[in-house]
Parts: sequence; structure tokens; C-alpha cells
Amino acid sequence: MKITGIILAGGKSNRMGTNKALLELGGLTLIERVARVLSGTCSEIIIAGGGAKELAHLGYQVVPDIYSGCGPLSGIHAGLTAARNRYSFVAACDIPFLDEKLIYRLVSEAEGYDAVILKHGDYFEPLSSLYSKALIEAAETSIKKGVYKVTAVLSLVKWKPVTVDSASIPDLEKSLFNINTPRDYENAKKLRDD
Repeated sequence: MKITGIILAGGKSNRMGTNKALLELGGLTLIERVARVLSGTCSEIIIAGGGAKELAHLGYQVVPDIYSGCGPLSGIHAGLTAARNRYSFVAACDIPFLDEKLIYRLVSEAEGYDAVILKHGDYFEPLSSLYSKALIEAAETSIKKGVYKVTAVLSLVKWKPVTVDSASIPDLEKSLFNINTPRDYENAKKLRDD
């Protein structure tokens, strides 16, 4: 199955104080690290919600939010609208150690569902999950009602949670590690092994 990779890059990075997507880690920016993993599993990559000027050098299509100011849901909506494929794996730009095994696992569960949501322990990971184009209309409906939480949209589509643990993905904790603060960034430098 061909899938699109959507990288969410529209956050304000308030806690970091600078654009997280462009922080360097091991000679690559965070967004380049995510794109490198997605390029091995996806037939196209779209950067959603980011500034076209500052991200154009990456060579990927950059799409602005259609509904601005609605958080990650607006980036998912814009990315799915632009995607050529039925399914898209959505990844935040600040998860530098994403494991492609997570993507393959979710894709293997996609048939018959509009969304396949990664679940780790008691928590859903909607910004590391698989969505079909069916979510476009659901997202619009939710946004127009002023409901911007990604998981709230799931009640409008046929979805399935997929539980992943360290038995199936040995580096799961590292793969889901995201960078929000300067301290997280320093910890990521210690975790890096490439």
C-alpha cells in the first residue's frame, strides 16, 4: 500500500523558544530526521502547517493550514487534503528517533478503517498515527464546531487503536520521545546513536 507521510510543523514552539523543526541533532534538523524515516516508507512527504519560506529548502511540498489556529488537527486536515494517497502516516516534527517499524505496524492494520491510532500503555499517540482521507470531512466538521482535539474527531470515523509495546518495538520509548523544551533537546543529544 502506498502511503503519504505528513510531518506536522506548524506549532509555535513556545516552550522551546525557537522553531523546533529546525533544531539540529546529529548533523540534521529534527524535521530532516523525521523526513529521512518517512522517505523509506512513504511514496510522498508533505510538511503541513509550516512556513513555506523557512522549510522550502527541504525539497518537500509545504502546505499551510486551511483552518489556522486550530492546533495539530488543522495540520492533519491540510496534509490529508493535499495527499495523493488514501492513507497518510502523520508524524510530529519533534520526534527525532521515529522507528519505521511503527509505521509498518499501523499500515498492516489499516484495511477497513479510516484511522489507526497508536496506543502505548494508557495513552493514545494521535501525532504518530495513520489516517485516511475520510478524516478530512470529520476534521472540518469538528473544527467548525470549535472542537480541535484530534482524538475527539475519531468518534466521527471508523477507527481502531493498535497497542504497541517494547516487545514488538524494542526502542519504543525512544521512538516516541519528543522534544518540547531545552531540557528535552539536551536529553535527545544523549540518546542519539547515529
